[in-house]
Formats: sequence, structure tokens, C-alpha cells
Amino acid sequence: MGRVRLGFVSLTLFVSFVAVLLAQSQSTELHIRYNSGQSVVPVYEGWERLPDGSFNMVFGYLNRNHVEHVRLPVGPQNNFEPGPADRGQPEYFYPRENHFLFRVTVPRDWDRRKELVWTLTANGRTEQARATLLDIWEIDRKVEVSNNGGGTAVSNALIASDRPPAIAIAPVPGAKAGTPLTLTADITDDGIPPADMKRRPPREQEPSLKNTGLPSPVNVPLPQKPRVPQGGGLSVYWFVYRGPAAVTFDPDGYAKVADGKSAVKATFPQPGTYVIRAFAHDGLLRTPADVTIKVE
Repeated sequence: MGRVRLGFVSLTLFVSFVAVLLAQSQSTELHIRYNSGQSVVPVYEGWERLPDGSFNMVFGYLNRNHVEHVRLPVGPQNNFEPGPADRGQPEYFYPRENHFLFRVTVPRDWDRRKELVWTLTANGRTEQARATLLDIWEIDRKVEVSNNGGGTAVSNALIASDRPPAIAIAPVPGAKAGTPLTLTADITDDGIPPADMKRRPPREQEPSLKNTGLPSPVNVPLPQKPRVPQGGGLSVYWFVYRGPAAVTFDPDGYAKVADGKSAVKATFPQPGTYVIRAFAHDGLLRTPADVTIKVE
């Protein structure tokens, strides 16, 4: 009996030791930052009602890489099911979180439990977002404002009274790789919210992992997300939505609107067809507009 008890105790200690190692491994994995080689995770943000009775399903994504930009053309690596594989999703994925990026409209008679599945396969790993119209997924403006850097003291009444800014991008005749091209957009707005509205302060830089006792790869920066100017007012953010390569924008990030216009110089590194998206932002709500540019 004594030997059996000893064996049981030894087995228990061994199992406990393995459990500790697994826990440490999982904890370490959660803290590791990767330059590249990781997946891109599609994100279903939720659904919103439209006046005609139809619904918008809202999507974003998480590029798990801290440095690598990932390109996934519509097709086997980037598609929706059922129905058309192309639902207007991005093909160019910036590092880390990018929320409330596009909407897919479904009819009013869409089965509330029917799934619309967005599938992305990057760096050998497939991820999916499964969207339904179940009640738990219903969202409103407040949710989007809170997740996109809206004000810290914003009332529901102010959000409800705000109308998103309108944006129209001037046609582009064409472009040449390596030669800066000026992109211009006209912006109009209702003046809500006021320019001096209190806004959420920028998120602090993530603390270094050096003092946690966990391994941290070197030279893996935390990407800085574009942020709405703290001074308030209208601004526009230009970025690659579809295209073969990164584009350099000057100025970069959200730029303030002057006299109802936003202008940016875009330099395309290589030939191809690009879709550039511009978000006009009034401090609470934003409106997208796209321009397709063929670069020689």
C-alpha cells in the first residue's frame, strides 16, 4: 500500500509540474510580440438597423503582426460566404487593430440566425468571423464612438443629434510610381460636435516587458494608431484599402480640414491598381469615401 501511495503522490506532483509549465507557456505566448508571420483575424463588430428595414453588419480586423502589412486579394484567402465572395472588404491589412472598417448590408428578411462568414488566410493560418443578427450583436453609434477614440464626456443626445460629415474625393487622372500625387477631398459637416469638446487622451505606450520576467523579442515596436487631432474640428485620414503595396501619405494620419478641403500627397511605390479610402471625421462620427487609382 505504501508503494502505491508513493506512486500516486509522484504522479500528482508530475501532473502539477506539467500544468505549471503549460500555464507559463501560455502566459509567455500571450506576451510575445511578433514582427511578422502571424495571422490576420477578421472581427465582427455587430449589426445596426437601417431606416428601410435592412441591416448593416459591421466588420474590422486584427492583424496580429506588429510590423508586417499583409495583402490578401479577394479569393481563396479573403472571401465571404454565402453569396458574393467580394463584399467590399479590405485587401490590404495594416498592423494590429482596425475597427469598424466596412459594412455589409443584408436584406430585412435575412434569417436572424443565418451566418455571414468572412474568412481570411494569412501566413498559413485561417481565421473566420461569423456574423448573425442575433440580439446580442446589435450595436449603435455609442459603441462605435467609444471604440474609435470619441470624447470622454459625450452624451447620448449629442451623438444622436450629430450627422456624419459628407466627403467627396476629386477624380484622379492617373499616377506614376515614385511621383507624388495630390489627392483632394471636399468635406461638409453640420458643426456637431463643437470643436472644443473634451476628448479621450491618447492611449499610453504599452509598458516594456523587460520587468515582467517574461521573454520579449527585441525591436518589436507597438504600432501607433492614427488618432483624431486633439484640437477638435474636422479631419481626414487617408490609407490603402486595396492595392499591391504601402503608400506614403504626406501628411500622415488624421489631418485637419481647412476651408472645407483635405489635401494629401500620395506616393505609390510600384505600379498597380490601388483603392485609397479616406475617412472624414468630425470628432464623433466618420464617413468613408474611396478613389480607385491606376498607377503606371
